[in-house]
Amino acid sequence: MSRSSLANARRASAWLAASATIALVTAPSAAAQDAPASETSSGVEDIVVTARKQAESLQDVPMSISAVSGEALESAGYTELNDIARLSGNVFFEAADRSKPQIYIRGVGTRSYDAGSDPSVGVFVDGVYLGRFGALDMDLLDVERVEVLRGPQGSLYGRNTIGGAISVVTRDPATSFSGRANGELGMSDIDGDWLYSLGASASGPIAGDGVRGSISATRRYRKGYQNDSVADVRGGSEDAWSTSGKLLFELGDATLRLAADYSHLDGPPLILVPNQLGGAANNPGALAPGFVTPAEPANPYRPATDAADQAIIKETYGGSAQLNVPFGDVELTSITAYRRLNLDERDDLDGTTLPFQVYLADESGKQFSQELRLSYDSDSFKLLAGAFYSNENVDRTETITFGPASLLTVLAGPTPLVWDFGVGLKSKSYALFGQAVWNPTDRLSLTVGARYSWDEKDVLFDTRTTVPVGISNYRQAAARKWNSFDPSVSLSYDLADDVMAYASYTSGYKSGAFQFIATSAAVAQQVAEPEEVDSYELGLRSTLFDRRLRLNIAAFSMDYTNLQQLRLVDVGGGVTRVLIGNAGDSRIRGFEAEGRAVFDDSWSLDFSYGYLDAKFKTYVFNTLLDFSGNRMQRAPKHTLSLGLNFATDTGIGELTSRIGYSYRSKIFFEADNNIVDRESSEDGLGLWDASINLKNGPWTFGLWGRNLTDERYRRQVLNSTGNAQRGIWAEPRTFGLRVAVDFGGK
Repeated sequence: MSRSSLANARRASAWLAASATIALVTAPSAAAQDAPASETSSGVEDIVVTARKQAESLQDVPMSISAVSGEALESAGYTELNDIARLSGNVFFEAADRSKPQIYIRGVGTRSYDAGSDPSVGVFVDGVYLGRFGALDMDLLDVERVEVLRGPQGSLYGRNTIGGAISVVTRDPATSFSGRANGELGMSDIDGDWLYSLGASASGPIAGDGVRGSISATRRYRKGYQNDSVADVRGGSEDAWSTSGKLLFELGDATLRLAADYSHLDGPPLILVPNQLGGAANNPGALAPGFVTPAEPANPYRPATDAADQAIIKETYGGSAQLNVPFGDVELTSITAYRRLNLDERDDLDGTTLPFQVYLADESGKQFSQELRLSYDSDSFKLLAGAFYSNENVDRTETITFGPASLLTVLAGPTPLVWDFGVGLKSKSYALFGQAVWNPTDRLSLTVGARYSWDEKDVLFDTRTTVPVGISNYRQAAARKWNSFDPSVSLSYDLADDVMAYASYTSGYKSGAFQFIATSAAVAQQVAEPEEVDSYELGLRSTLFDRRLRLNIAAFSMDYTNLQQLRLVDVGGGVTRVLIGNAGDSRIRGFEAEGRAVFDDSWSLDFSYGYLDAKFKTYVFNTLLDFSGNRMQRAPKHTLSLGLNFATDTGIGELTSRIGYSYRSKIFFEADNNIVDRESSEDGLGLWDASINLKNGPWTFGLWGRNLTDERYRRQVLNSTGNAQRGIWAEPRTFGLRVAVDFGGK
């Protein structure tokens, strides 16, 4: 029996035992649940979510979940999906650029961005899974709300996610005609950096009440906050536009939603700033005679590189059809989707004015998915059963060009010398999933779920080089298949009308990963094993003090096997190799508390706190490097978010404001925790944001500010062990003015 089969058998036994144990304690009770407390104008509002594929109150969901409305994100000045990390505990969402997002929930994520790996945190838009890394960090366009689910998700979603899920729900077309036009103008503390955006949307009936439609478009531009005068490029620059549309058909009792979107993004380019580690590593690699590394930039926001035309151009588009057909108490849901991603990238890899290395990437990906669900709903029993299929084809080539400053040009010649790492992926995923919810009493609820996944990946490596050292020309095919059974069980009990406690067990799985820069056919055959996790959680969801306080808390423990890790390894001669491998065992424990306090009709406070103890239990990288006991990357021990809100009616309109503070403690970018790669960490970071809006009739005028104390910090670092480090720096203090006008009804 294979290792995965043994793991599946072990999980099946644990699941059956847990289900049997819980069944013994679910004897019917005579206690009846009273009617829920009514809403008050000054109390906390009820939040409706669809995380469990049904509309229900956030407080009734027995899992750790956060939700924020699109309107709240917009009024706070947040326009990108990565901004959600400023509002959610134990969530890390940073990006080296808009094609390499790094999303971690409870310390689980991936720094990979290649064709052969899968995201650990899934991003879904209206139920459609976005498989490519380059498509995950998106603009928030016509969004109803964003839901963040922590921990493995498999029994409810078509595509399994081992670390968590971010579900973006867009607005449905309105029942009466409405529209909005908006504009924005801003600037940062960096000379010459300014931005603007324009947007418009319209929604309403098209053919009576049976056909409704909506369309939105936005244009965004930013000059850029890193002024590279030598290469005539600015980091942080952006020139983008996006559009989306939706049609909703009422077909008797059935409903059909057709959605399509397109976006084109030029920038921001990936500007790398060298860190010479106090002079200990002053070269980007082995230099040719006669070349000397320039001094490290005194100001990382004024770098100097030599490669012209540095840019990232990304095009994403797709469409989906969602059909809901009720048959009495049973409803059929079908979601069919097609996605495309085209990406071109050019970076100065050494980050200096030396003609040393230029990096290019070219990616083309397409994805088809089909999800079918059947759901049954009665007073005491709910059942959901589903099937999922996806087919993904990706072609990606990483190219490194060596210039005359590289020692390789002297040793090998001629110039230019080129490495081409081509990877072609064909991936198929199948799954059966479902869950049942039984309410033996008005207060007690038992949920049992399961998922069986099959994954197939076929990869063709096509590596070509004009450099006769380090790597060789080869073509190598590789294929793997994996499967996993992943159960879940939870028990919840209403301790009072507005207080619910729950306990849950969930297992998760992520398919194996291939190398994306393989220097030889032997390296290409080194496939990272699938990840596996067993997650345990205890939680309490409560609305207290006459609905003046919503307080949700959760404690969790996760045991991870084969966490996939990417690391750059120095192989000598100034050459670095990228390897994807597995950490043996990891342990993650933590705590979360979040909610909202309403003080009076004007003042309220949103809060979120996360504590995380995430460590590698066993991670022997090689005979010389043992990372066991180290803290996991991008897993801050503390995260905190506070938002003080104020609202009042004035003589000239309704005034609303928010002051927000988000904090994360120290993070490590590498598993060695600074032992091998020095300064691969970022100290604790606190960011202040603020916004104020005045609404007068159809007009809204706003002012927002991000990073008000002008913290200068690195979003990411790139290590080439033994050589100078390169960093990617974040947005400085930025302000903006906004104006919007609404027309028609709501």
